[in-house]
Amino acid sequence: MTTTNNNDDDVIVIGGGVIGCTTAYRLAQAGLTVTIVERGDCGREASWAGAGILIPGSVTRTNPLATLRRESLLRYGSFTSELFERTGIDPQYTVCGSLDLITDDNQVAAADREVAAGRTTPDGQPAVQRLTAEETRALEPALTDRLRGALLIRDVAQVRNPRLMNALCVAGTQVGVRFLTHTSVHDLIVEGERVTGVQTSTGPLNAKHVVLAAGAWSTHVAARLVGQIEVYPVRGQIVQLEKLPRPFTHVIDHGQCYLVCRRDGKIIVGATEEHESGYDKRNTAAGISKLLKLAERFVPSLKDATLLRSWAGLRPGTIDRLPFLGPVPGLDGLLAATGHFRGGLILAPITAEVITQLITEGKTRFDLDAFRPGRKLEAVWTPESRR
Repeated sequence: MTTTNNNDDDVIVIGGGVIGCTTAYRLAQAGLTVTIVERGDCGREASWAGAGILIPGSVTRTNPLATLRRESLLRYGSFTSELFERTGIDPQYTVCGSLDLITDDNQVAAADREVAAGRTTPDGQPAVQRLTAEETRALEPALTDRLRGALLIRDVAQVRNPRLMNALCVAGTQVGVRFLTHTSVHDLIVEGERVTGVQTSTGPLNAKHVVLAAGAWSTHVAARLVGQIEVYPVRGQIVQLEKLPRPFTHVIDHGQCYLVCRRDGKIIVGATEEHESGYDKRNTAAGISKLLKLAERFVPSLKDATLLRSWAGLRPGTIDRLPFLGPVPGLDGLLAATGHFRGGLILAPITAEVITQLITEGKTRFDLDAFRPGRKLEAVWTPESRR
């Protein structure tokens, strides 16, 4: 889907992933003229590659990112219903709950802290509950019996992210978003200290505001962003299996790995987290082997599942694992909405709301200080720490 744009826009959004498309959709609904500029096809990078899990995060965390995750998850049901009603494309949003598997004493203690925090779901149920090994297998009999138990998290949901992206593209077109695909942005147009547009592979485009939502490619949009917006690619490999009848319904979670069973019996097993991959999206024997062993370890019957395919995506990582969200210092008119790492899908509704508020009202009620572009980055991950 490609349309040209010869007139000045209110907003240019660089990047057509779930963050960029949701933001463009909300901005257009607010009455602004919006063009998305996307280097490939919309939504075909990290937004397409992920498993579609929507996890609120630890209730024991009260930092600004945890707040944004929980606020965004509260909006997801109405967000996906709105898209379904408008487009006829069902993103298959489902509150399925998750089982965070417990295999050692440290995980028992962490689970007890979550339960003690007393978080509830919108309907008043306890959001988290620690289960014994027997209770866990009673809930999901296909799980291995080599467990200490599990933390049941009731408000974890899932969505079919390719369907969500298709719905966003259709809905965006309906509200007037213009899509310029297979078009790269190779610089910003700057007059004084104000960004007034972008230089693209098909020529310049002008706008009153520019939103940077280019995921793992964000830093490369313009040389002047180095030091302000530091985002790098983190490869995540995924395997898709199939087994009927469905062996489980909850999201099965353990550390950084997960298993998700769709309504049609297709099972997503993911994901590796490879910080030194660069822009290499190939699957590797080591990565796929790790995922298959994980699947069989926790759901032994998956040894007989059909192996359908594998793929990889590049998450937009930052060294402090926090996104860049808000105005970019020294470049008036440029707002960042990038670096969401593993949280881009769940954070899309709230990110779009924040950016729309900043552009239309000049302020937002959310505390963005921790996410400000140009902040001093305190490394959570370094290559040396992983060796």
